[in-house]
Amino acid sequence: MLDKRRYDIDALRSIALFLLIIYHLGLSFTSVAPYILFVQNKKVTDEIWPLLNLMNTWRIPLVFLIAGIALRLSFQKRKKLEILKERGKIIGLPWIFGTLFFASLSAFVTGKYFKFEINIIEAILLAFEYNGLHLWFLINLIIYCLLIVPVLNLFSTKNFFSRILNKPGGIFVFAIPIVAEGDYLNSQRFYTETYGDYYNEYANTDHGLLLGFLWFLIGIILTSQEESFWESNKRNWRIHLFFATGSYLYRLFNNFENGYALDNRLLAFESFNFIFLLLGLAAVYLNNDSPQLTYYKTAVYPVYIVHLPVQMSLMYFFSEINIHPIVKFPLVLFLVCFLSLTIYHSIKNIKVLRPLFGLRNK
Repeated sequence: MLDKRRYDIDALRSIALFLLIIYHLGLSFTSVAPYILFVQNKKVTDEIWPLLNLMNTWRIPLVFLIAGIALRLSFQKRKKLEILKERGKIIGLPWIFGTLFFASLSAFVTGKYFKFEINIIEAILLAFEYNGLHLWFLINLIIYCLLIVPVLNLFSTKNFFSRILNKPGGIFVFAIPIVAEGDYLNSQRFYTETYGDYYNEYANTDHGLLLGFLWFLIGIILTSQEESFWESNKRNWRIHLFFATGSYLYRLFNNFENGYALDNRLLAFESFNFIFLLLGLAAVYLNNDSPQLTYYKTAVYPVYIVHLPVQMSLMYFFSEINIHPIVKFPLVLFLVCFLSLTIYHSIKNIKVLRPLFGLRNK
C-alpha cells in the first residue's frame, strides 16, 4: 500500500547521503582533488580508487531514484500544488542557503589552500556558478519536480508494469532506458562540451541531468506498482548481486579502462544492478522502524549540506601532517561527521533555522 511507511527507503536515503560524504573525503586523497577544487592530502593515495569506483556508477543515480520514490509516496497524501510548495521548502530553500553559506565557504577555504587570490564574494559567485558545488543535484530535483508534478497522474497508476515485475527478471525492463542513455553517452563523449565524457560526470552535465531524470521517473513509476515493486526487490537481489559484482570485477581486472575503451553501457548496467541490489537488501533487512533510523533520517540531510566546508577545513589542517592515509582517512571522516552533527544539533531546535536546512517545523 502506498500509504504505508517505507522504512527501507528512509534507511537507503540516509545511507546514500552518507556514502556521498565518504566519497567526497576520498577524493581529497587522490590526484583528482585540485581539478575539482578539493583540498588535497599531502600524500596522494590513488590506491583508494577501487573503493571510489565501486560507488561511482550508482551513488548519484540512487539519490535520484529515492527522490522519485519519495515524491510518489507523498502524492498519496498531498495535492500537486502542496507537493510543489513542499519541495520548494525542502529542496529550493536549502539549496539557496546552503550555496550562499556552505558551498561558498568550501570554495573560499579551497582557494586559500591553493593560494588563489579569492575573497568571500568571489567564492559566493563561484559557488552559484557551479550550482552549489556539492548541492548541485538539488537544482536537478527542482527541475524534475517542475516537469513531473503537473502531469504526475500520468505516471502514478498501477498498470501493466505490475505484471512485468511479477515475472522472473521482469525488473530488467527498466534497465533498457538506463543502458540506452549509456549508449547515447558513448556517442556524445569527447564530441560535445556539455553532455559529459565519463559516466561518473553527473554534476552540471547534460548526461547527469538526463540520467537523473530517468531514475527519478523510474522511481515514480515503480512505486506506483505497489507490492509488485517491493516484492520484486526482495525476490531478485541475488540476481542483481551476481550482475553487479561481475560487472565491477570486469572493470577492476581491466584497470578501470577509460576513454574510448570504456563502454558506458556496461557501466549503466552495473549501476542498475547495484541500485536494485541495495533496494532488495534494504527491503529484506531494513524495513523496520527504530529510534536510530528516526534520528539518522532527520539528521543526514542537514549534515550533508554542511559537511563539505567542514571537510575542507579539516583537510586544510591535516593535509600537511605526516599521518598515514590508512589512519588519517577514518580519523578525518569521524571528525567530519562529528562536527557536522554538532552543527545539526545546534540548529535543530531553532524554528527559524530548521527550514534553511531542509527540516520541517512541527
